[in-house]
Parts: sequence; structure tokens; C-alpha cells
Amino acid sequence: MSTLQEIKTAIGNLNARDKALLAAELFAINTEPDAAELEIALQRGLKDVEAGRVRPVEEIRPMIPQWTLKS
Repeated sequence: MSTLQEIKTAIGNLNARDKALLAAELFAINTEPDAAELEIALQRGLKDVEAGRVRPVEEIRPMIPQWTLKS
């Protein structure tokens, strides 16, 4: 694909899930994390871990597709 129209056509052929994943990827590429917000999120995560509010990745992995479909 070399033209914008070809890319638009290809995107038009994607299913809803793949379009959502593409949108998330493009958003992630164009944003740089705010250092202060990242620090706050990391501290919140550490507090959750220290408090025992964690789940095994095997339990979480099946939930991820549901989260991406809701956006």
C-alpha cells in the first residue's frame, strides 16, 4: 500500500476489533506519556500490589478482549 486511498480502503475492510486495535496503536504512537501522570499511575499500582490487590495474569488475560471491545 502506497497511497492514502489504499490505506483507507484496507482499513474499511477491517473488522470492528481490528479497527479498535489499530486506533489504539495509532493513538499510542502519537502520544508521549506525561511524566507526572505516569508517576502517579505507577505509585497507585505499587500501593495496590503492596495491599494485595492483585490477580494472576492467567486470570486477567481472558478479560482483555472484553475491555478493548467496550472502547
